[in-house]
Amino acid sequence: MATAALPTGDDYEGDYDFDDDFDDNFDDDEEDCICSSQTIFNDTIDYSHRNISKLDINELFASTKNPNCIKNFQLNSNMLLSIPSEIEHFQSLTTIELSNNQLVQLPSELSLLKNLKNLYLKNNFLDDLALPKEFEQLKQLEVINLGGNRLKQFPYQLFQMFNLKEIYLGSNQITFLPDLFHTLIKVEVLYLGGNQIGNVPDSIGYMRSLVVLNLSGNRLRTLPRSISRLTRLKSLSLHNNQFSALPPDIIRLDLQELSLRNNPLVVRFVRDLTYDVPTLKELTGRTIKFHKIPYDDRSIPKSLVEYLNSAKSCLNPKCKGVYFESYHKNIKFVDFCGKFYLPLLQFLCTPACTSAPTFQMTSSESDDTENIPTKDMTNKFKKVLLG
Repeated sequence: MATAALPTGDDYEGDYDFDDDFDDNFDDDEEDCICSSQTIFNDTIDYSHRNISKLDINELFASTKNPNCIKNFQLNSNMLLSIPSEIEHFQSLTTIELSNNQLVQLPSELSLLKNLKNLYLKNNFLDDLALPKEFEQLKQLEVINLGGNRLKQFPYQLFQMFNLKEIYLGSNQITFLPDLFHTLIKVEVLYLGGNQIGNVPDSIGYMRSLVVLNLSGNRLRTLPRSISRLTRLKSLSLHNNQFSALPPDIIRLDLQELSLRNNPLVVRFVRDLTYDVPTLKELTGRTIKFHKIPYDDRSIPKSLVEYLNSAKSCLNPKCKGVYFESYHKNIKFVDFCGKFYLPLLQFLCTPACTSAPTFQMTSSESDDTENIPTKDMTNKFKKVLLG
């Protein structure tokens, strides 16, 4: 799998960018068509960040002794409108970087590059007709980035590329996902954030290699139950959608990151946090436990002894109280490794034990829960990820 960190940011505009750190300076009077031996380094041709609007393939051939020695072609951050069809002569190419240009069409000859593994086309002007049908012949392709374009459909050609491992289609205008994902069994990263998708098909469950799935910033209301079959999934981004419920089977996933913020279900979850007034029996039991009044089965019935022994301590470390059946639920956000906030559902003896207003974000460094041993926290907290 190509290098890609788990997404933890709040946005989805960028997918992943490999060219932002370059800082090449050139003379202002440099011509549009540039080709010199200084651009060729071993197996790489680097024309990035040069404001090139046209690529002179003849000059390129003249400066390249053997096109078959070139494996990497860097053309990102220019003003290219098209790619010459002669690119097919570079048969050893494994990586082409064309992000941040003005491309409106791809040549069909691109599909003749049988060794191509990585194709970056982020932030161009490519629509559904820009990808030639022959595109599906890129059988060795492993990574494709088409984020930030004008696609309204999931490219059908991708379903025929059986070696794909990473697909980035964020920040397009995709509205519909076809039920054909059973062919993408090797895909590990699927990035679809920032589209207009209204459904996720059942076939998503066949993507057993999936590690990262980003569906943020769409129009989703629910997920198929087949999502629970993604046993390798570690990061699931669902924020900024219209979810009012999730399939119960989602708890089977061994996730490291789940993002659900800005969804109706979060609002409903908080609204449903209620507090039942303690019964007289519970109030009596709390008094006995709080004042440590001794009791045994010779002084009170055995059933009451078992009841008193079932008392649970309030999670507020400043409170000495206990509770039985009646408790107050409170959500407290804790900073998790500086990457995202993890809401923990606390069970307190009364609403008065709430140490901070519901949904107030607090740092783990100053949080009251830091003094509670990890083992106790695991036993007493029901963790609820809201992103």
